Amino acid sequence: MRVVFWGTPRLAAQYLSPLADRQELVGVVTQPDRPKGRSRAPSAPSVKQEAVRLGCPVLQPEDLLEYDFGEQLRELAGDVFVVVAYGRILPPSIIEMPGQAAVNVHYSLLPELRGAAPVHHALMQGLTETGVTVQYITEELDGGDIVLQQSITIEPGDNTATLTQRLTEVGICLLLEALDLIACGQITARPQDHTAATYAPLLTKEDGIIDWCRPARDIVNQIRACYPWPGSVCSLGDRRIKITNARPVVQADIKEGDCGQITEIRPEDGFVVQAKPGGVLVTRLQPAGRQEMSAADFLRGARLDKGTRFESVHV
Repeated sequence: MRVVFWGTPRLAAQYLSPLADRQELVGVVTQPDRPKGRSRAPSAPSVKQEAVRLGCPVLQPEDLLEYDFGEQLRELAGDVFVVVAYGRILPPSIIEMPGQAAVNVHYSLLPELRGAAPVHHALMQGLTETGVTVQYITEELDGGDIVLQQSITIEPGDNTATLTQRLTEVGICLLLEALDLIACGQITARPQDHTAATYAPLLTKEDGIIDWCRPARDIVNQIRACYPWPGSVCSLGDRRIKITNARPVVQADIKEGDCGQITEIRPEDGFVVQAKPGGVLVTRLQPAGRQEMSAADFLRGARLDKGTRFESVHV
């Protein structure tokens, strides 16, 4: 089939080569180049870079309703539009354009966690299972009929980066299978139960502010969900600290103390911060202006003591 791919970030770029091997990839639509870094020089999205490497035509519309873009899209004569993390909602005129179908790859078990940040919210909520859904695109956000769906277990050590990569590996295989079924006319799509829908909006920097007076497990889930962005932050005196890895501590010798207070130093592992209830064993962190490091390395320079207190910050 003639496939037009829509996507922008690195995770989406990973779909292009496998897709080109199995289907006729006739075009790629991605976001325009944007300023990046201190120089603010224009930087191409990962999908564009990979498409150029594959020798595939690239379209980068500022406005999806532009007449010229619509004409270029029609000239591609796509049988199927495939959307993976494109970053914009397709208007009805585009959804209806392909000859056979427009499908989206979504990183949750729909109808759970519709929206732009399903991986973050799966971790934030402490779920133990999530998955990938290939669905038909409709005007309702992530509300189309389900073509294929596959679940995976969320591991205790997963964060947004690792879980996204594992979902991408599943998603590539699931998409290729779905396209084969569409080509053969063997799809039996099932409607979603809209009454069971939950939502996963984009995170903000405020979502990364650590409140040490929350349960330890909730704080750890926040740290997992906010890595690598927006980051889980707190302050130690006048120093801003980003906590990048931690685990809850439930052992009985953790005594009640004020929220945010260090209750135990473990030189080889890190340090325990009092939550309510429980403790958070911080194992990796990133002080402002420095590289990420193990908490053990940080302890060798910072010389923290029991009773030292971490505070919340304002973003």
